[in-house]
Amino acid sequence: MSAATTTPAFDRQGGQTDEARVDAALGSFVREFGRTAALHMESCVRCGLCADACHFFVTTGDPKYTPIYKLEPFRRTYFREASPLAPLIRALGLVRKPTIEELEQWQELLYDSCTMCGRCTLVCPMGIDIAELVKDARHGMFKAGLMPERLALMDRTARQWGSTATPGEDLPDILAEVAQQHGVSIPCNLDSADILVTAAPAELGEHTKALADAARILDRIGARWTMHQDGFDASNVGFNNGDLDLQERLTRSLVDTAVKIGAKTVLLPECGHAYGAARWEAAKWYGAALPVRIIHMTEFLDEQIASGRLRVRKIGETATFHDPCQIVRRGGL
Repeated sequence: MSAATTTPAFDRQGGQTDEARVDAALGSFVREFGRTAALHMESCVRCGLCADACHFFVTTGDPKYTPIYKLEPFRRTYFREASPLAPLIRALGLVRKPTIEELEQWQELLYDSCTMCGRCTLVCPMGIDIAELVKDARHGMFKAGLMPERLALMDRTARQWGSTATPGEDLPDILAEVAQQHGVSIPCNLDSADILVTAAPAELGEHTKALADAARILDRIGARWTMHQDGFDASNVGFNNGDLDLQERLTRSLVDTAVKIGAKTVLLPECGHAYGAARWEAAKWYGAALPVRIIHMTEFLDEQIASGRLRVRKIGETATFHDPCQIVRRGGL
């Protein structure tokens, strides 16, 4: 891939005018500029160290993939609309207002050219959380109807079904097929359980073995667990796309379902964005201290092995755990 052979494209959703799209994006940007985001905006010294941490820049050598540059319309909006000198900056015309053409151009940089992996954040000498700022900027792009159409389709599907994989009412039949295929028992819609098990969409389709293996482990340790059609898909597409309303709805469905069945633990699947959305942001949307514990499957397995409830056979070889970006680098697991 190179800048010379790749023609950036952009998609639009909805029927807003260009002016309305710009106003929606910039209005959302401004709402993101609390104390932390403002501090990050003021702290960049343009050293460029983040570039060599970004796999898009390293692969292409194109300076437009420098992580901090991906935030340029976001940054300009801060200095023009929300910084301490914003009135003077506007009066003197020191910073241009981002245009619809620029926002369309930046769609590629904010979505297609960033996985929010946090490598750039890790190397920044000023401690700027660039990955989090990209996520903040996506909120404005969503409000403007300027996100890649494939992601918009996933968003619409999740709004209709509560999942990008399947409607909730189909979950019992899907789990019955997975159970039969792998020779396991997968409880669904139990009225009472200690653990609510969630899944990523792939575990209900192409990678059902992961779900079956989880079922074997949970049964081996004698856990009281279930999946539930009211809250089963943990891969929060709203978190990834910038749709805050959908992110809140999907997060609440997991917590509310766990509370309904008396579960004390919500077990998350192998999905990085699920961990960020549920483990670290659920309390913000729930509006109070969470009544349940939310943990990742890796964390759960470690606890079971450490307690002796789950015994593993030593293989006599060395092994390494490669740190997944969302779960470890950004999630702190």
